[in-house]
Amino acid sequence: MARKSNSHSLDDGDIGKKDGIQSVSRALGILELFDERRPALTTSDIATLTGLNRATAYRFCRTLLNLGYLEETSSRTFRPGLKAISLARAALSSRELPEMARPYLQRLRETTGETVNMALLDGAEVVYVARLLNDDLLALRLFVGSRLPVHATSLGRAILAFLPREEIEEILGDRVLEAVTQYTITDRDKLMRELDLIRSRGYSFNDEEMVLGIRGIGAPVFNAAGRPIAAINVSIARPLDKAELRAVIAPQVVETARAISTLVTELAIDSDHH
Repeated sequence: MARKSNSHSLDDGDIGKKDGIQSVSRALGILELFDERRPALTTSDIATLTGLNRATAYRFCRTLLNLGYLEETSSRTFRPGLKAISLARAALSSRELPEMARPYLQRLRETTGETVNMALLDGAEVVYVARLLNDDLLALRLFVGSRLPVHATSLGRAILAFLPREEIEEILGDRVLEAVTQYTITDRDKLMRELDLIRSRGYSFNDEEMVLGIRGIGAPVFNAAGRPIAAINVSIARPLDKAELRAVIAPQVVETARAISTLVTELAIDSDHH
């Protein structure tokens, strides 16, 4: 949220010349004035730094105040409000989480010998934010930033299973559940039953539903409020008995996810950006 320059003009020529909305640009420009050197600013300060007149600057500040993005510490003196702090923290946390989790993911990769991933939910897709490959060259070309449909992945279903039913239905909407392979669950009722099963046993299982020959076991990462904010999984591209997957791999995935959840709670990190 910090802006390094000492002043920033918000005149008409500086604002979104193509498709920008002037008032949004001006409001965000005011929020960007605050930093460690300027934790609080008066209306006069804001007018000087933005090039707005005092009356206009004050109207913007009052609007931001009413929305919770500014707080008034004394008459016509403002600082960032809880809404602004929450936005900044969410942005930071979504970047911190993969790095914070990396030692845990690395240990899981070493103990299982398999590829380990972490993903966040974004709408009806999961977005990979960490990917630690095993020594095998996988045919599946995925990388940090890759997106996959939430219904067809162990990562996505691990998150979905622990969300409220109405939120699950909102995420899925009325879209058709695509058959990525012939094994993908495409029936909505069957998917809901699968989510119930995941919730009861604590982990998700994907049996060649995303890519033929690849299975995945996933588990959710929770924040302090008990909301799933991410998921991790082990992706296996070699023949492995399902009983071994459930008895050996699954407990390690669940335990790693719990350890990351504990750290998330201790550090009050929340990567949920919805």
